[in-house]
Amino acid sequence: MKKLFTLILVVFSYVSAFSQGHYNGSSFNPGDYFAPHAGFIIPVWYGFADMNYYNAEGKQSDRLINPAPGNPTTLDIKQNVKTHSFILMAIYGGKGKILGANWGMMAIPMLNSPTANIALDYYSSQTGDGSYVFKNKTVGFGDMYVQPVWLSWTKEKFSYAFNYGFWAPTGKFKPHGLDNGGLGYWSHNIRGAVRYKPNKKVGLTAATTFEINQWQKDIDFKEGSHLTIDLGATYLLDTRGDEVGLFANHATQISDDKGTNGGFASDRIYGIGGFGSYWITPKKIGLMARVTQNFGAKNRFAGTAIQAGVNILIPTGH
Repeated sequence: MKKLFTLILVVFSYVSAFSQGHYNGSSFNPGDYFAPHAGFIIPVWYGFADMNYYNAEGKQSDRLINPAPGNPTTLDIKQNVKTHSFILMAIYGGKGKILGANWGMMAIPMLNSPTANIALDYYSSQTGDGSYVFKNKTVGFGDMYVQPVWLSWTKEKFSYAFNYGFWAPTGKFKPHGLDNGGLGYWSHNIRGAVRYKPNKKVGLTAATTFEINQWQKDIDFKEGSHLTIDLGATYLLDTRGDEVGLFANHATQISDDKGTNGGFASDRIYGIGGFGSYWITPKKIGLMARVTQNFGAKNRFAGTAIQAGVNILIPTGH
């Protein structure tokens, strides 16, 4: 049975030198780590996110403190980011097998419209204590995600997946730019996932994503690597393929930032949420919606994200 493919990648274009990597936990719904059925899938998403900054103590803060030794600079800001994102995805489920696995590929360009009240390029722009308020609203392309390796195997009640994808810095970026739409560097995501289905209706999923970042364009800064653990559960409502589910995640920075513009404070975040999918025309056109709430964040932005979308399935046959 073909399921409604409910993948969504939530990207927040709100930082430059003070970035947090590209991948956000629970960007995939629990079943979407596994290669789709043969055919083309075209999901179209709208997403809204309301984010605030949380300091090293896990408290919402309007103060950034550069933790680099010998630099006691502080900056008071009003840190809130509201982001509107429009995401058109191109997904292909391949015919046949590769290494005995079902396979697929995907590409995800994004159009972002962030409304921010935030300080950008804090590390490289400030030389003393101060208070600064920056308000900005802009529209532009964000960084693009491409996943050329998407393999999954099924044996009895278990399924296994291996994915590799990269983030290309296609969004506008320049040092100290106030309207940057991207992070200005490449990121590589290596992911493994497992799913257990005790029966035809219930699925339990766990996945681990390791993100490696490259040097930022024209800035002496390299974001540290992150490790993200995603958990999820799904329930099939009927034979049409309508589905609901829950998910949770934990992401933490596992290596220091590098460069003169980098800091030594690692970040972390937790998140929980739920999703639902409904076929308007079974196996052809469906609706999708999801909500994510972050908590336990340190040294990074966190908040609430809501997405809704339409899913179009074009099977190629067997």
